[in-house]
Amino acid sequence: MKQLEQPLYPKLSPIYNKILQLAMAILLLVLLMNFWVNSRDAQQAQIQAHVYKVGQLYLAQAAASATPYLTQKHSSLQGYADTLVQQALVKSVHVYDTTGQKIVSSEQAESINDLFGVSINKINHTDELLPFVQELRTEQLNGYIRLSLHRSILADELAENSRSQYDIMRLLLIVAGVIGFLLTRGLNRFSRQGYRPPIA
Repeated sequence: MKQLEQPLYPKLSPIYNKILQLAMAILLLVLLMNFWVNSRDAQQAQIQAHVYKVGQLYLAQAAASATPYLTQKHSSLQGYADTLVQQALVKSVHVYDTTGQKIVSSEQAESINDLFGVSINKINHTDELLPFVQELRTEQLNGYIRLSLHRSILADELAENSRSQYDIMRLLLIVAGVIGFLLTRGLNRFSRQGYRPPIA
């Protein structure tokens, strides 16, 4: 028995192939964009974690150096605070007693209410400054130290490196897309100009 011909199949097959290729391209593009966004979010989270870690290490060093001054005159502790704030990373220094009352602070130091924009006519500065607080201890609690550190100094170099990497990645993706387009055009042309047997 002669097999039934399918005259519509050869005509519809190229359309199905084009639709399938387009759907695959859209799916790959969505996956690529999802990977891109997740990668950027993960990189930003790593930068913030690094900033927090460096800030904590700097604070721990400052606390260890400030503790001996608590047993001396306030002028010695004030001198240490003024010396510490001369570092480019440090915006301000506050030292508190065990009840939270301020003992000394660096020149032009902002209060915690000013830092978070709680005070009247003050705006939130936490995008620019990072506050870090740690206890001052020997055998017992002697007080607290608070440093306000410049976020830009901690994060800008890492953020710039991250942007450079993503710029390079974006350029490579564009080049890969152009190469894929040229290869597709070349293969299509080669397939159209392939060998055809002579018609008898």
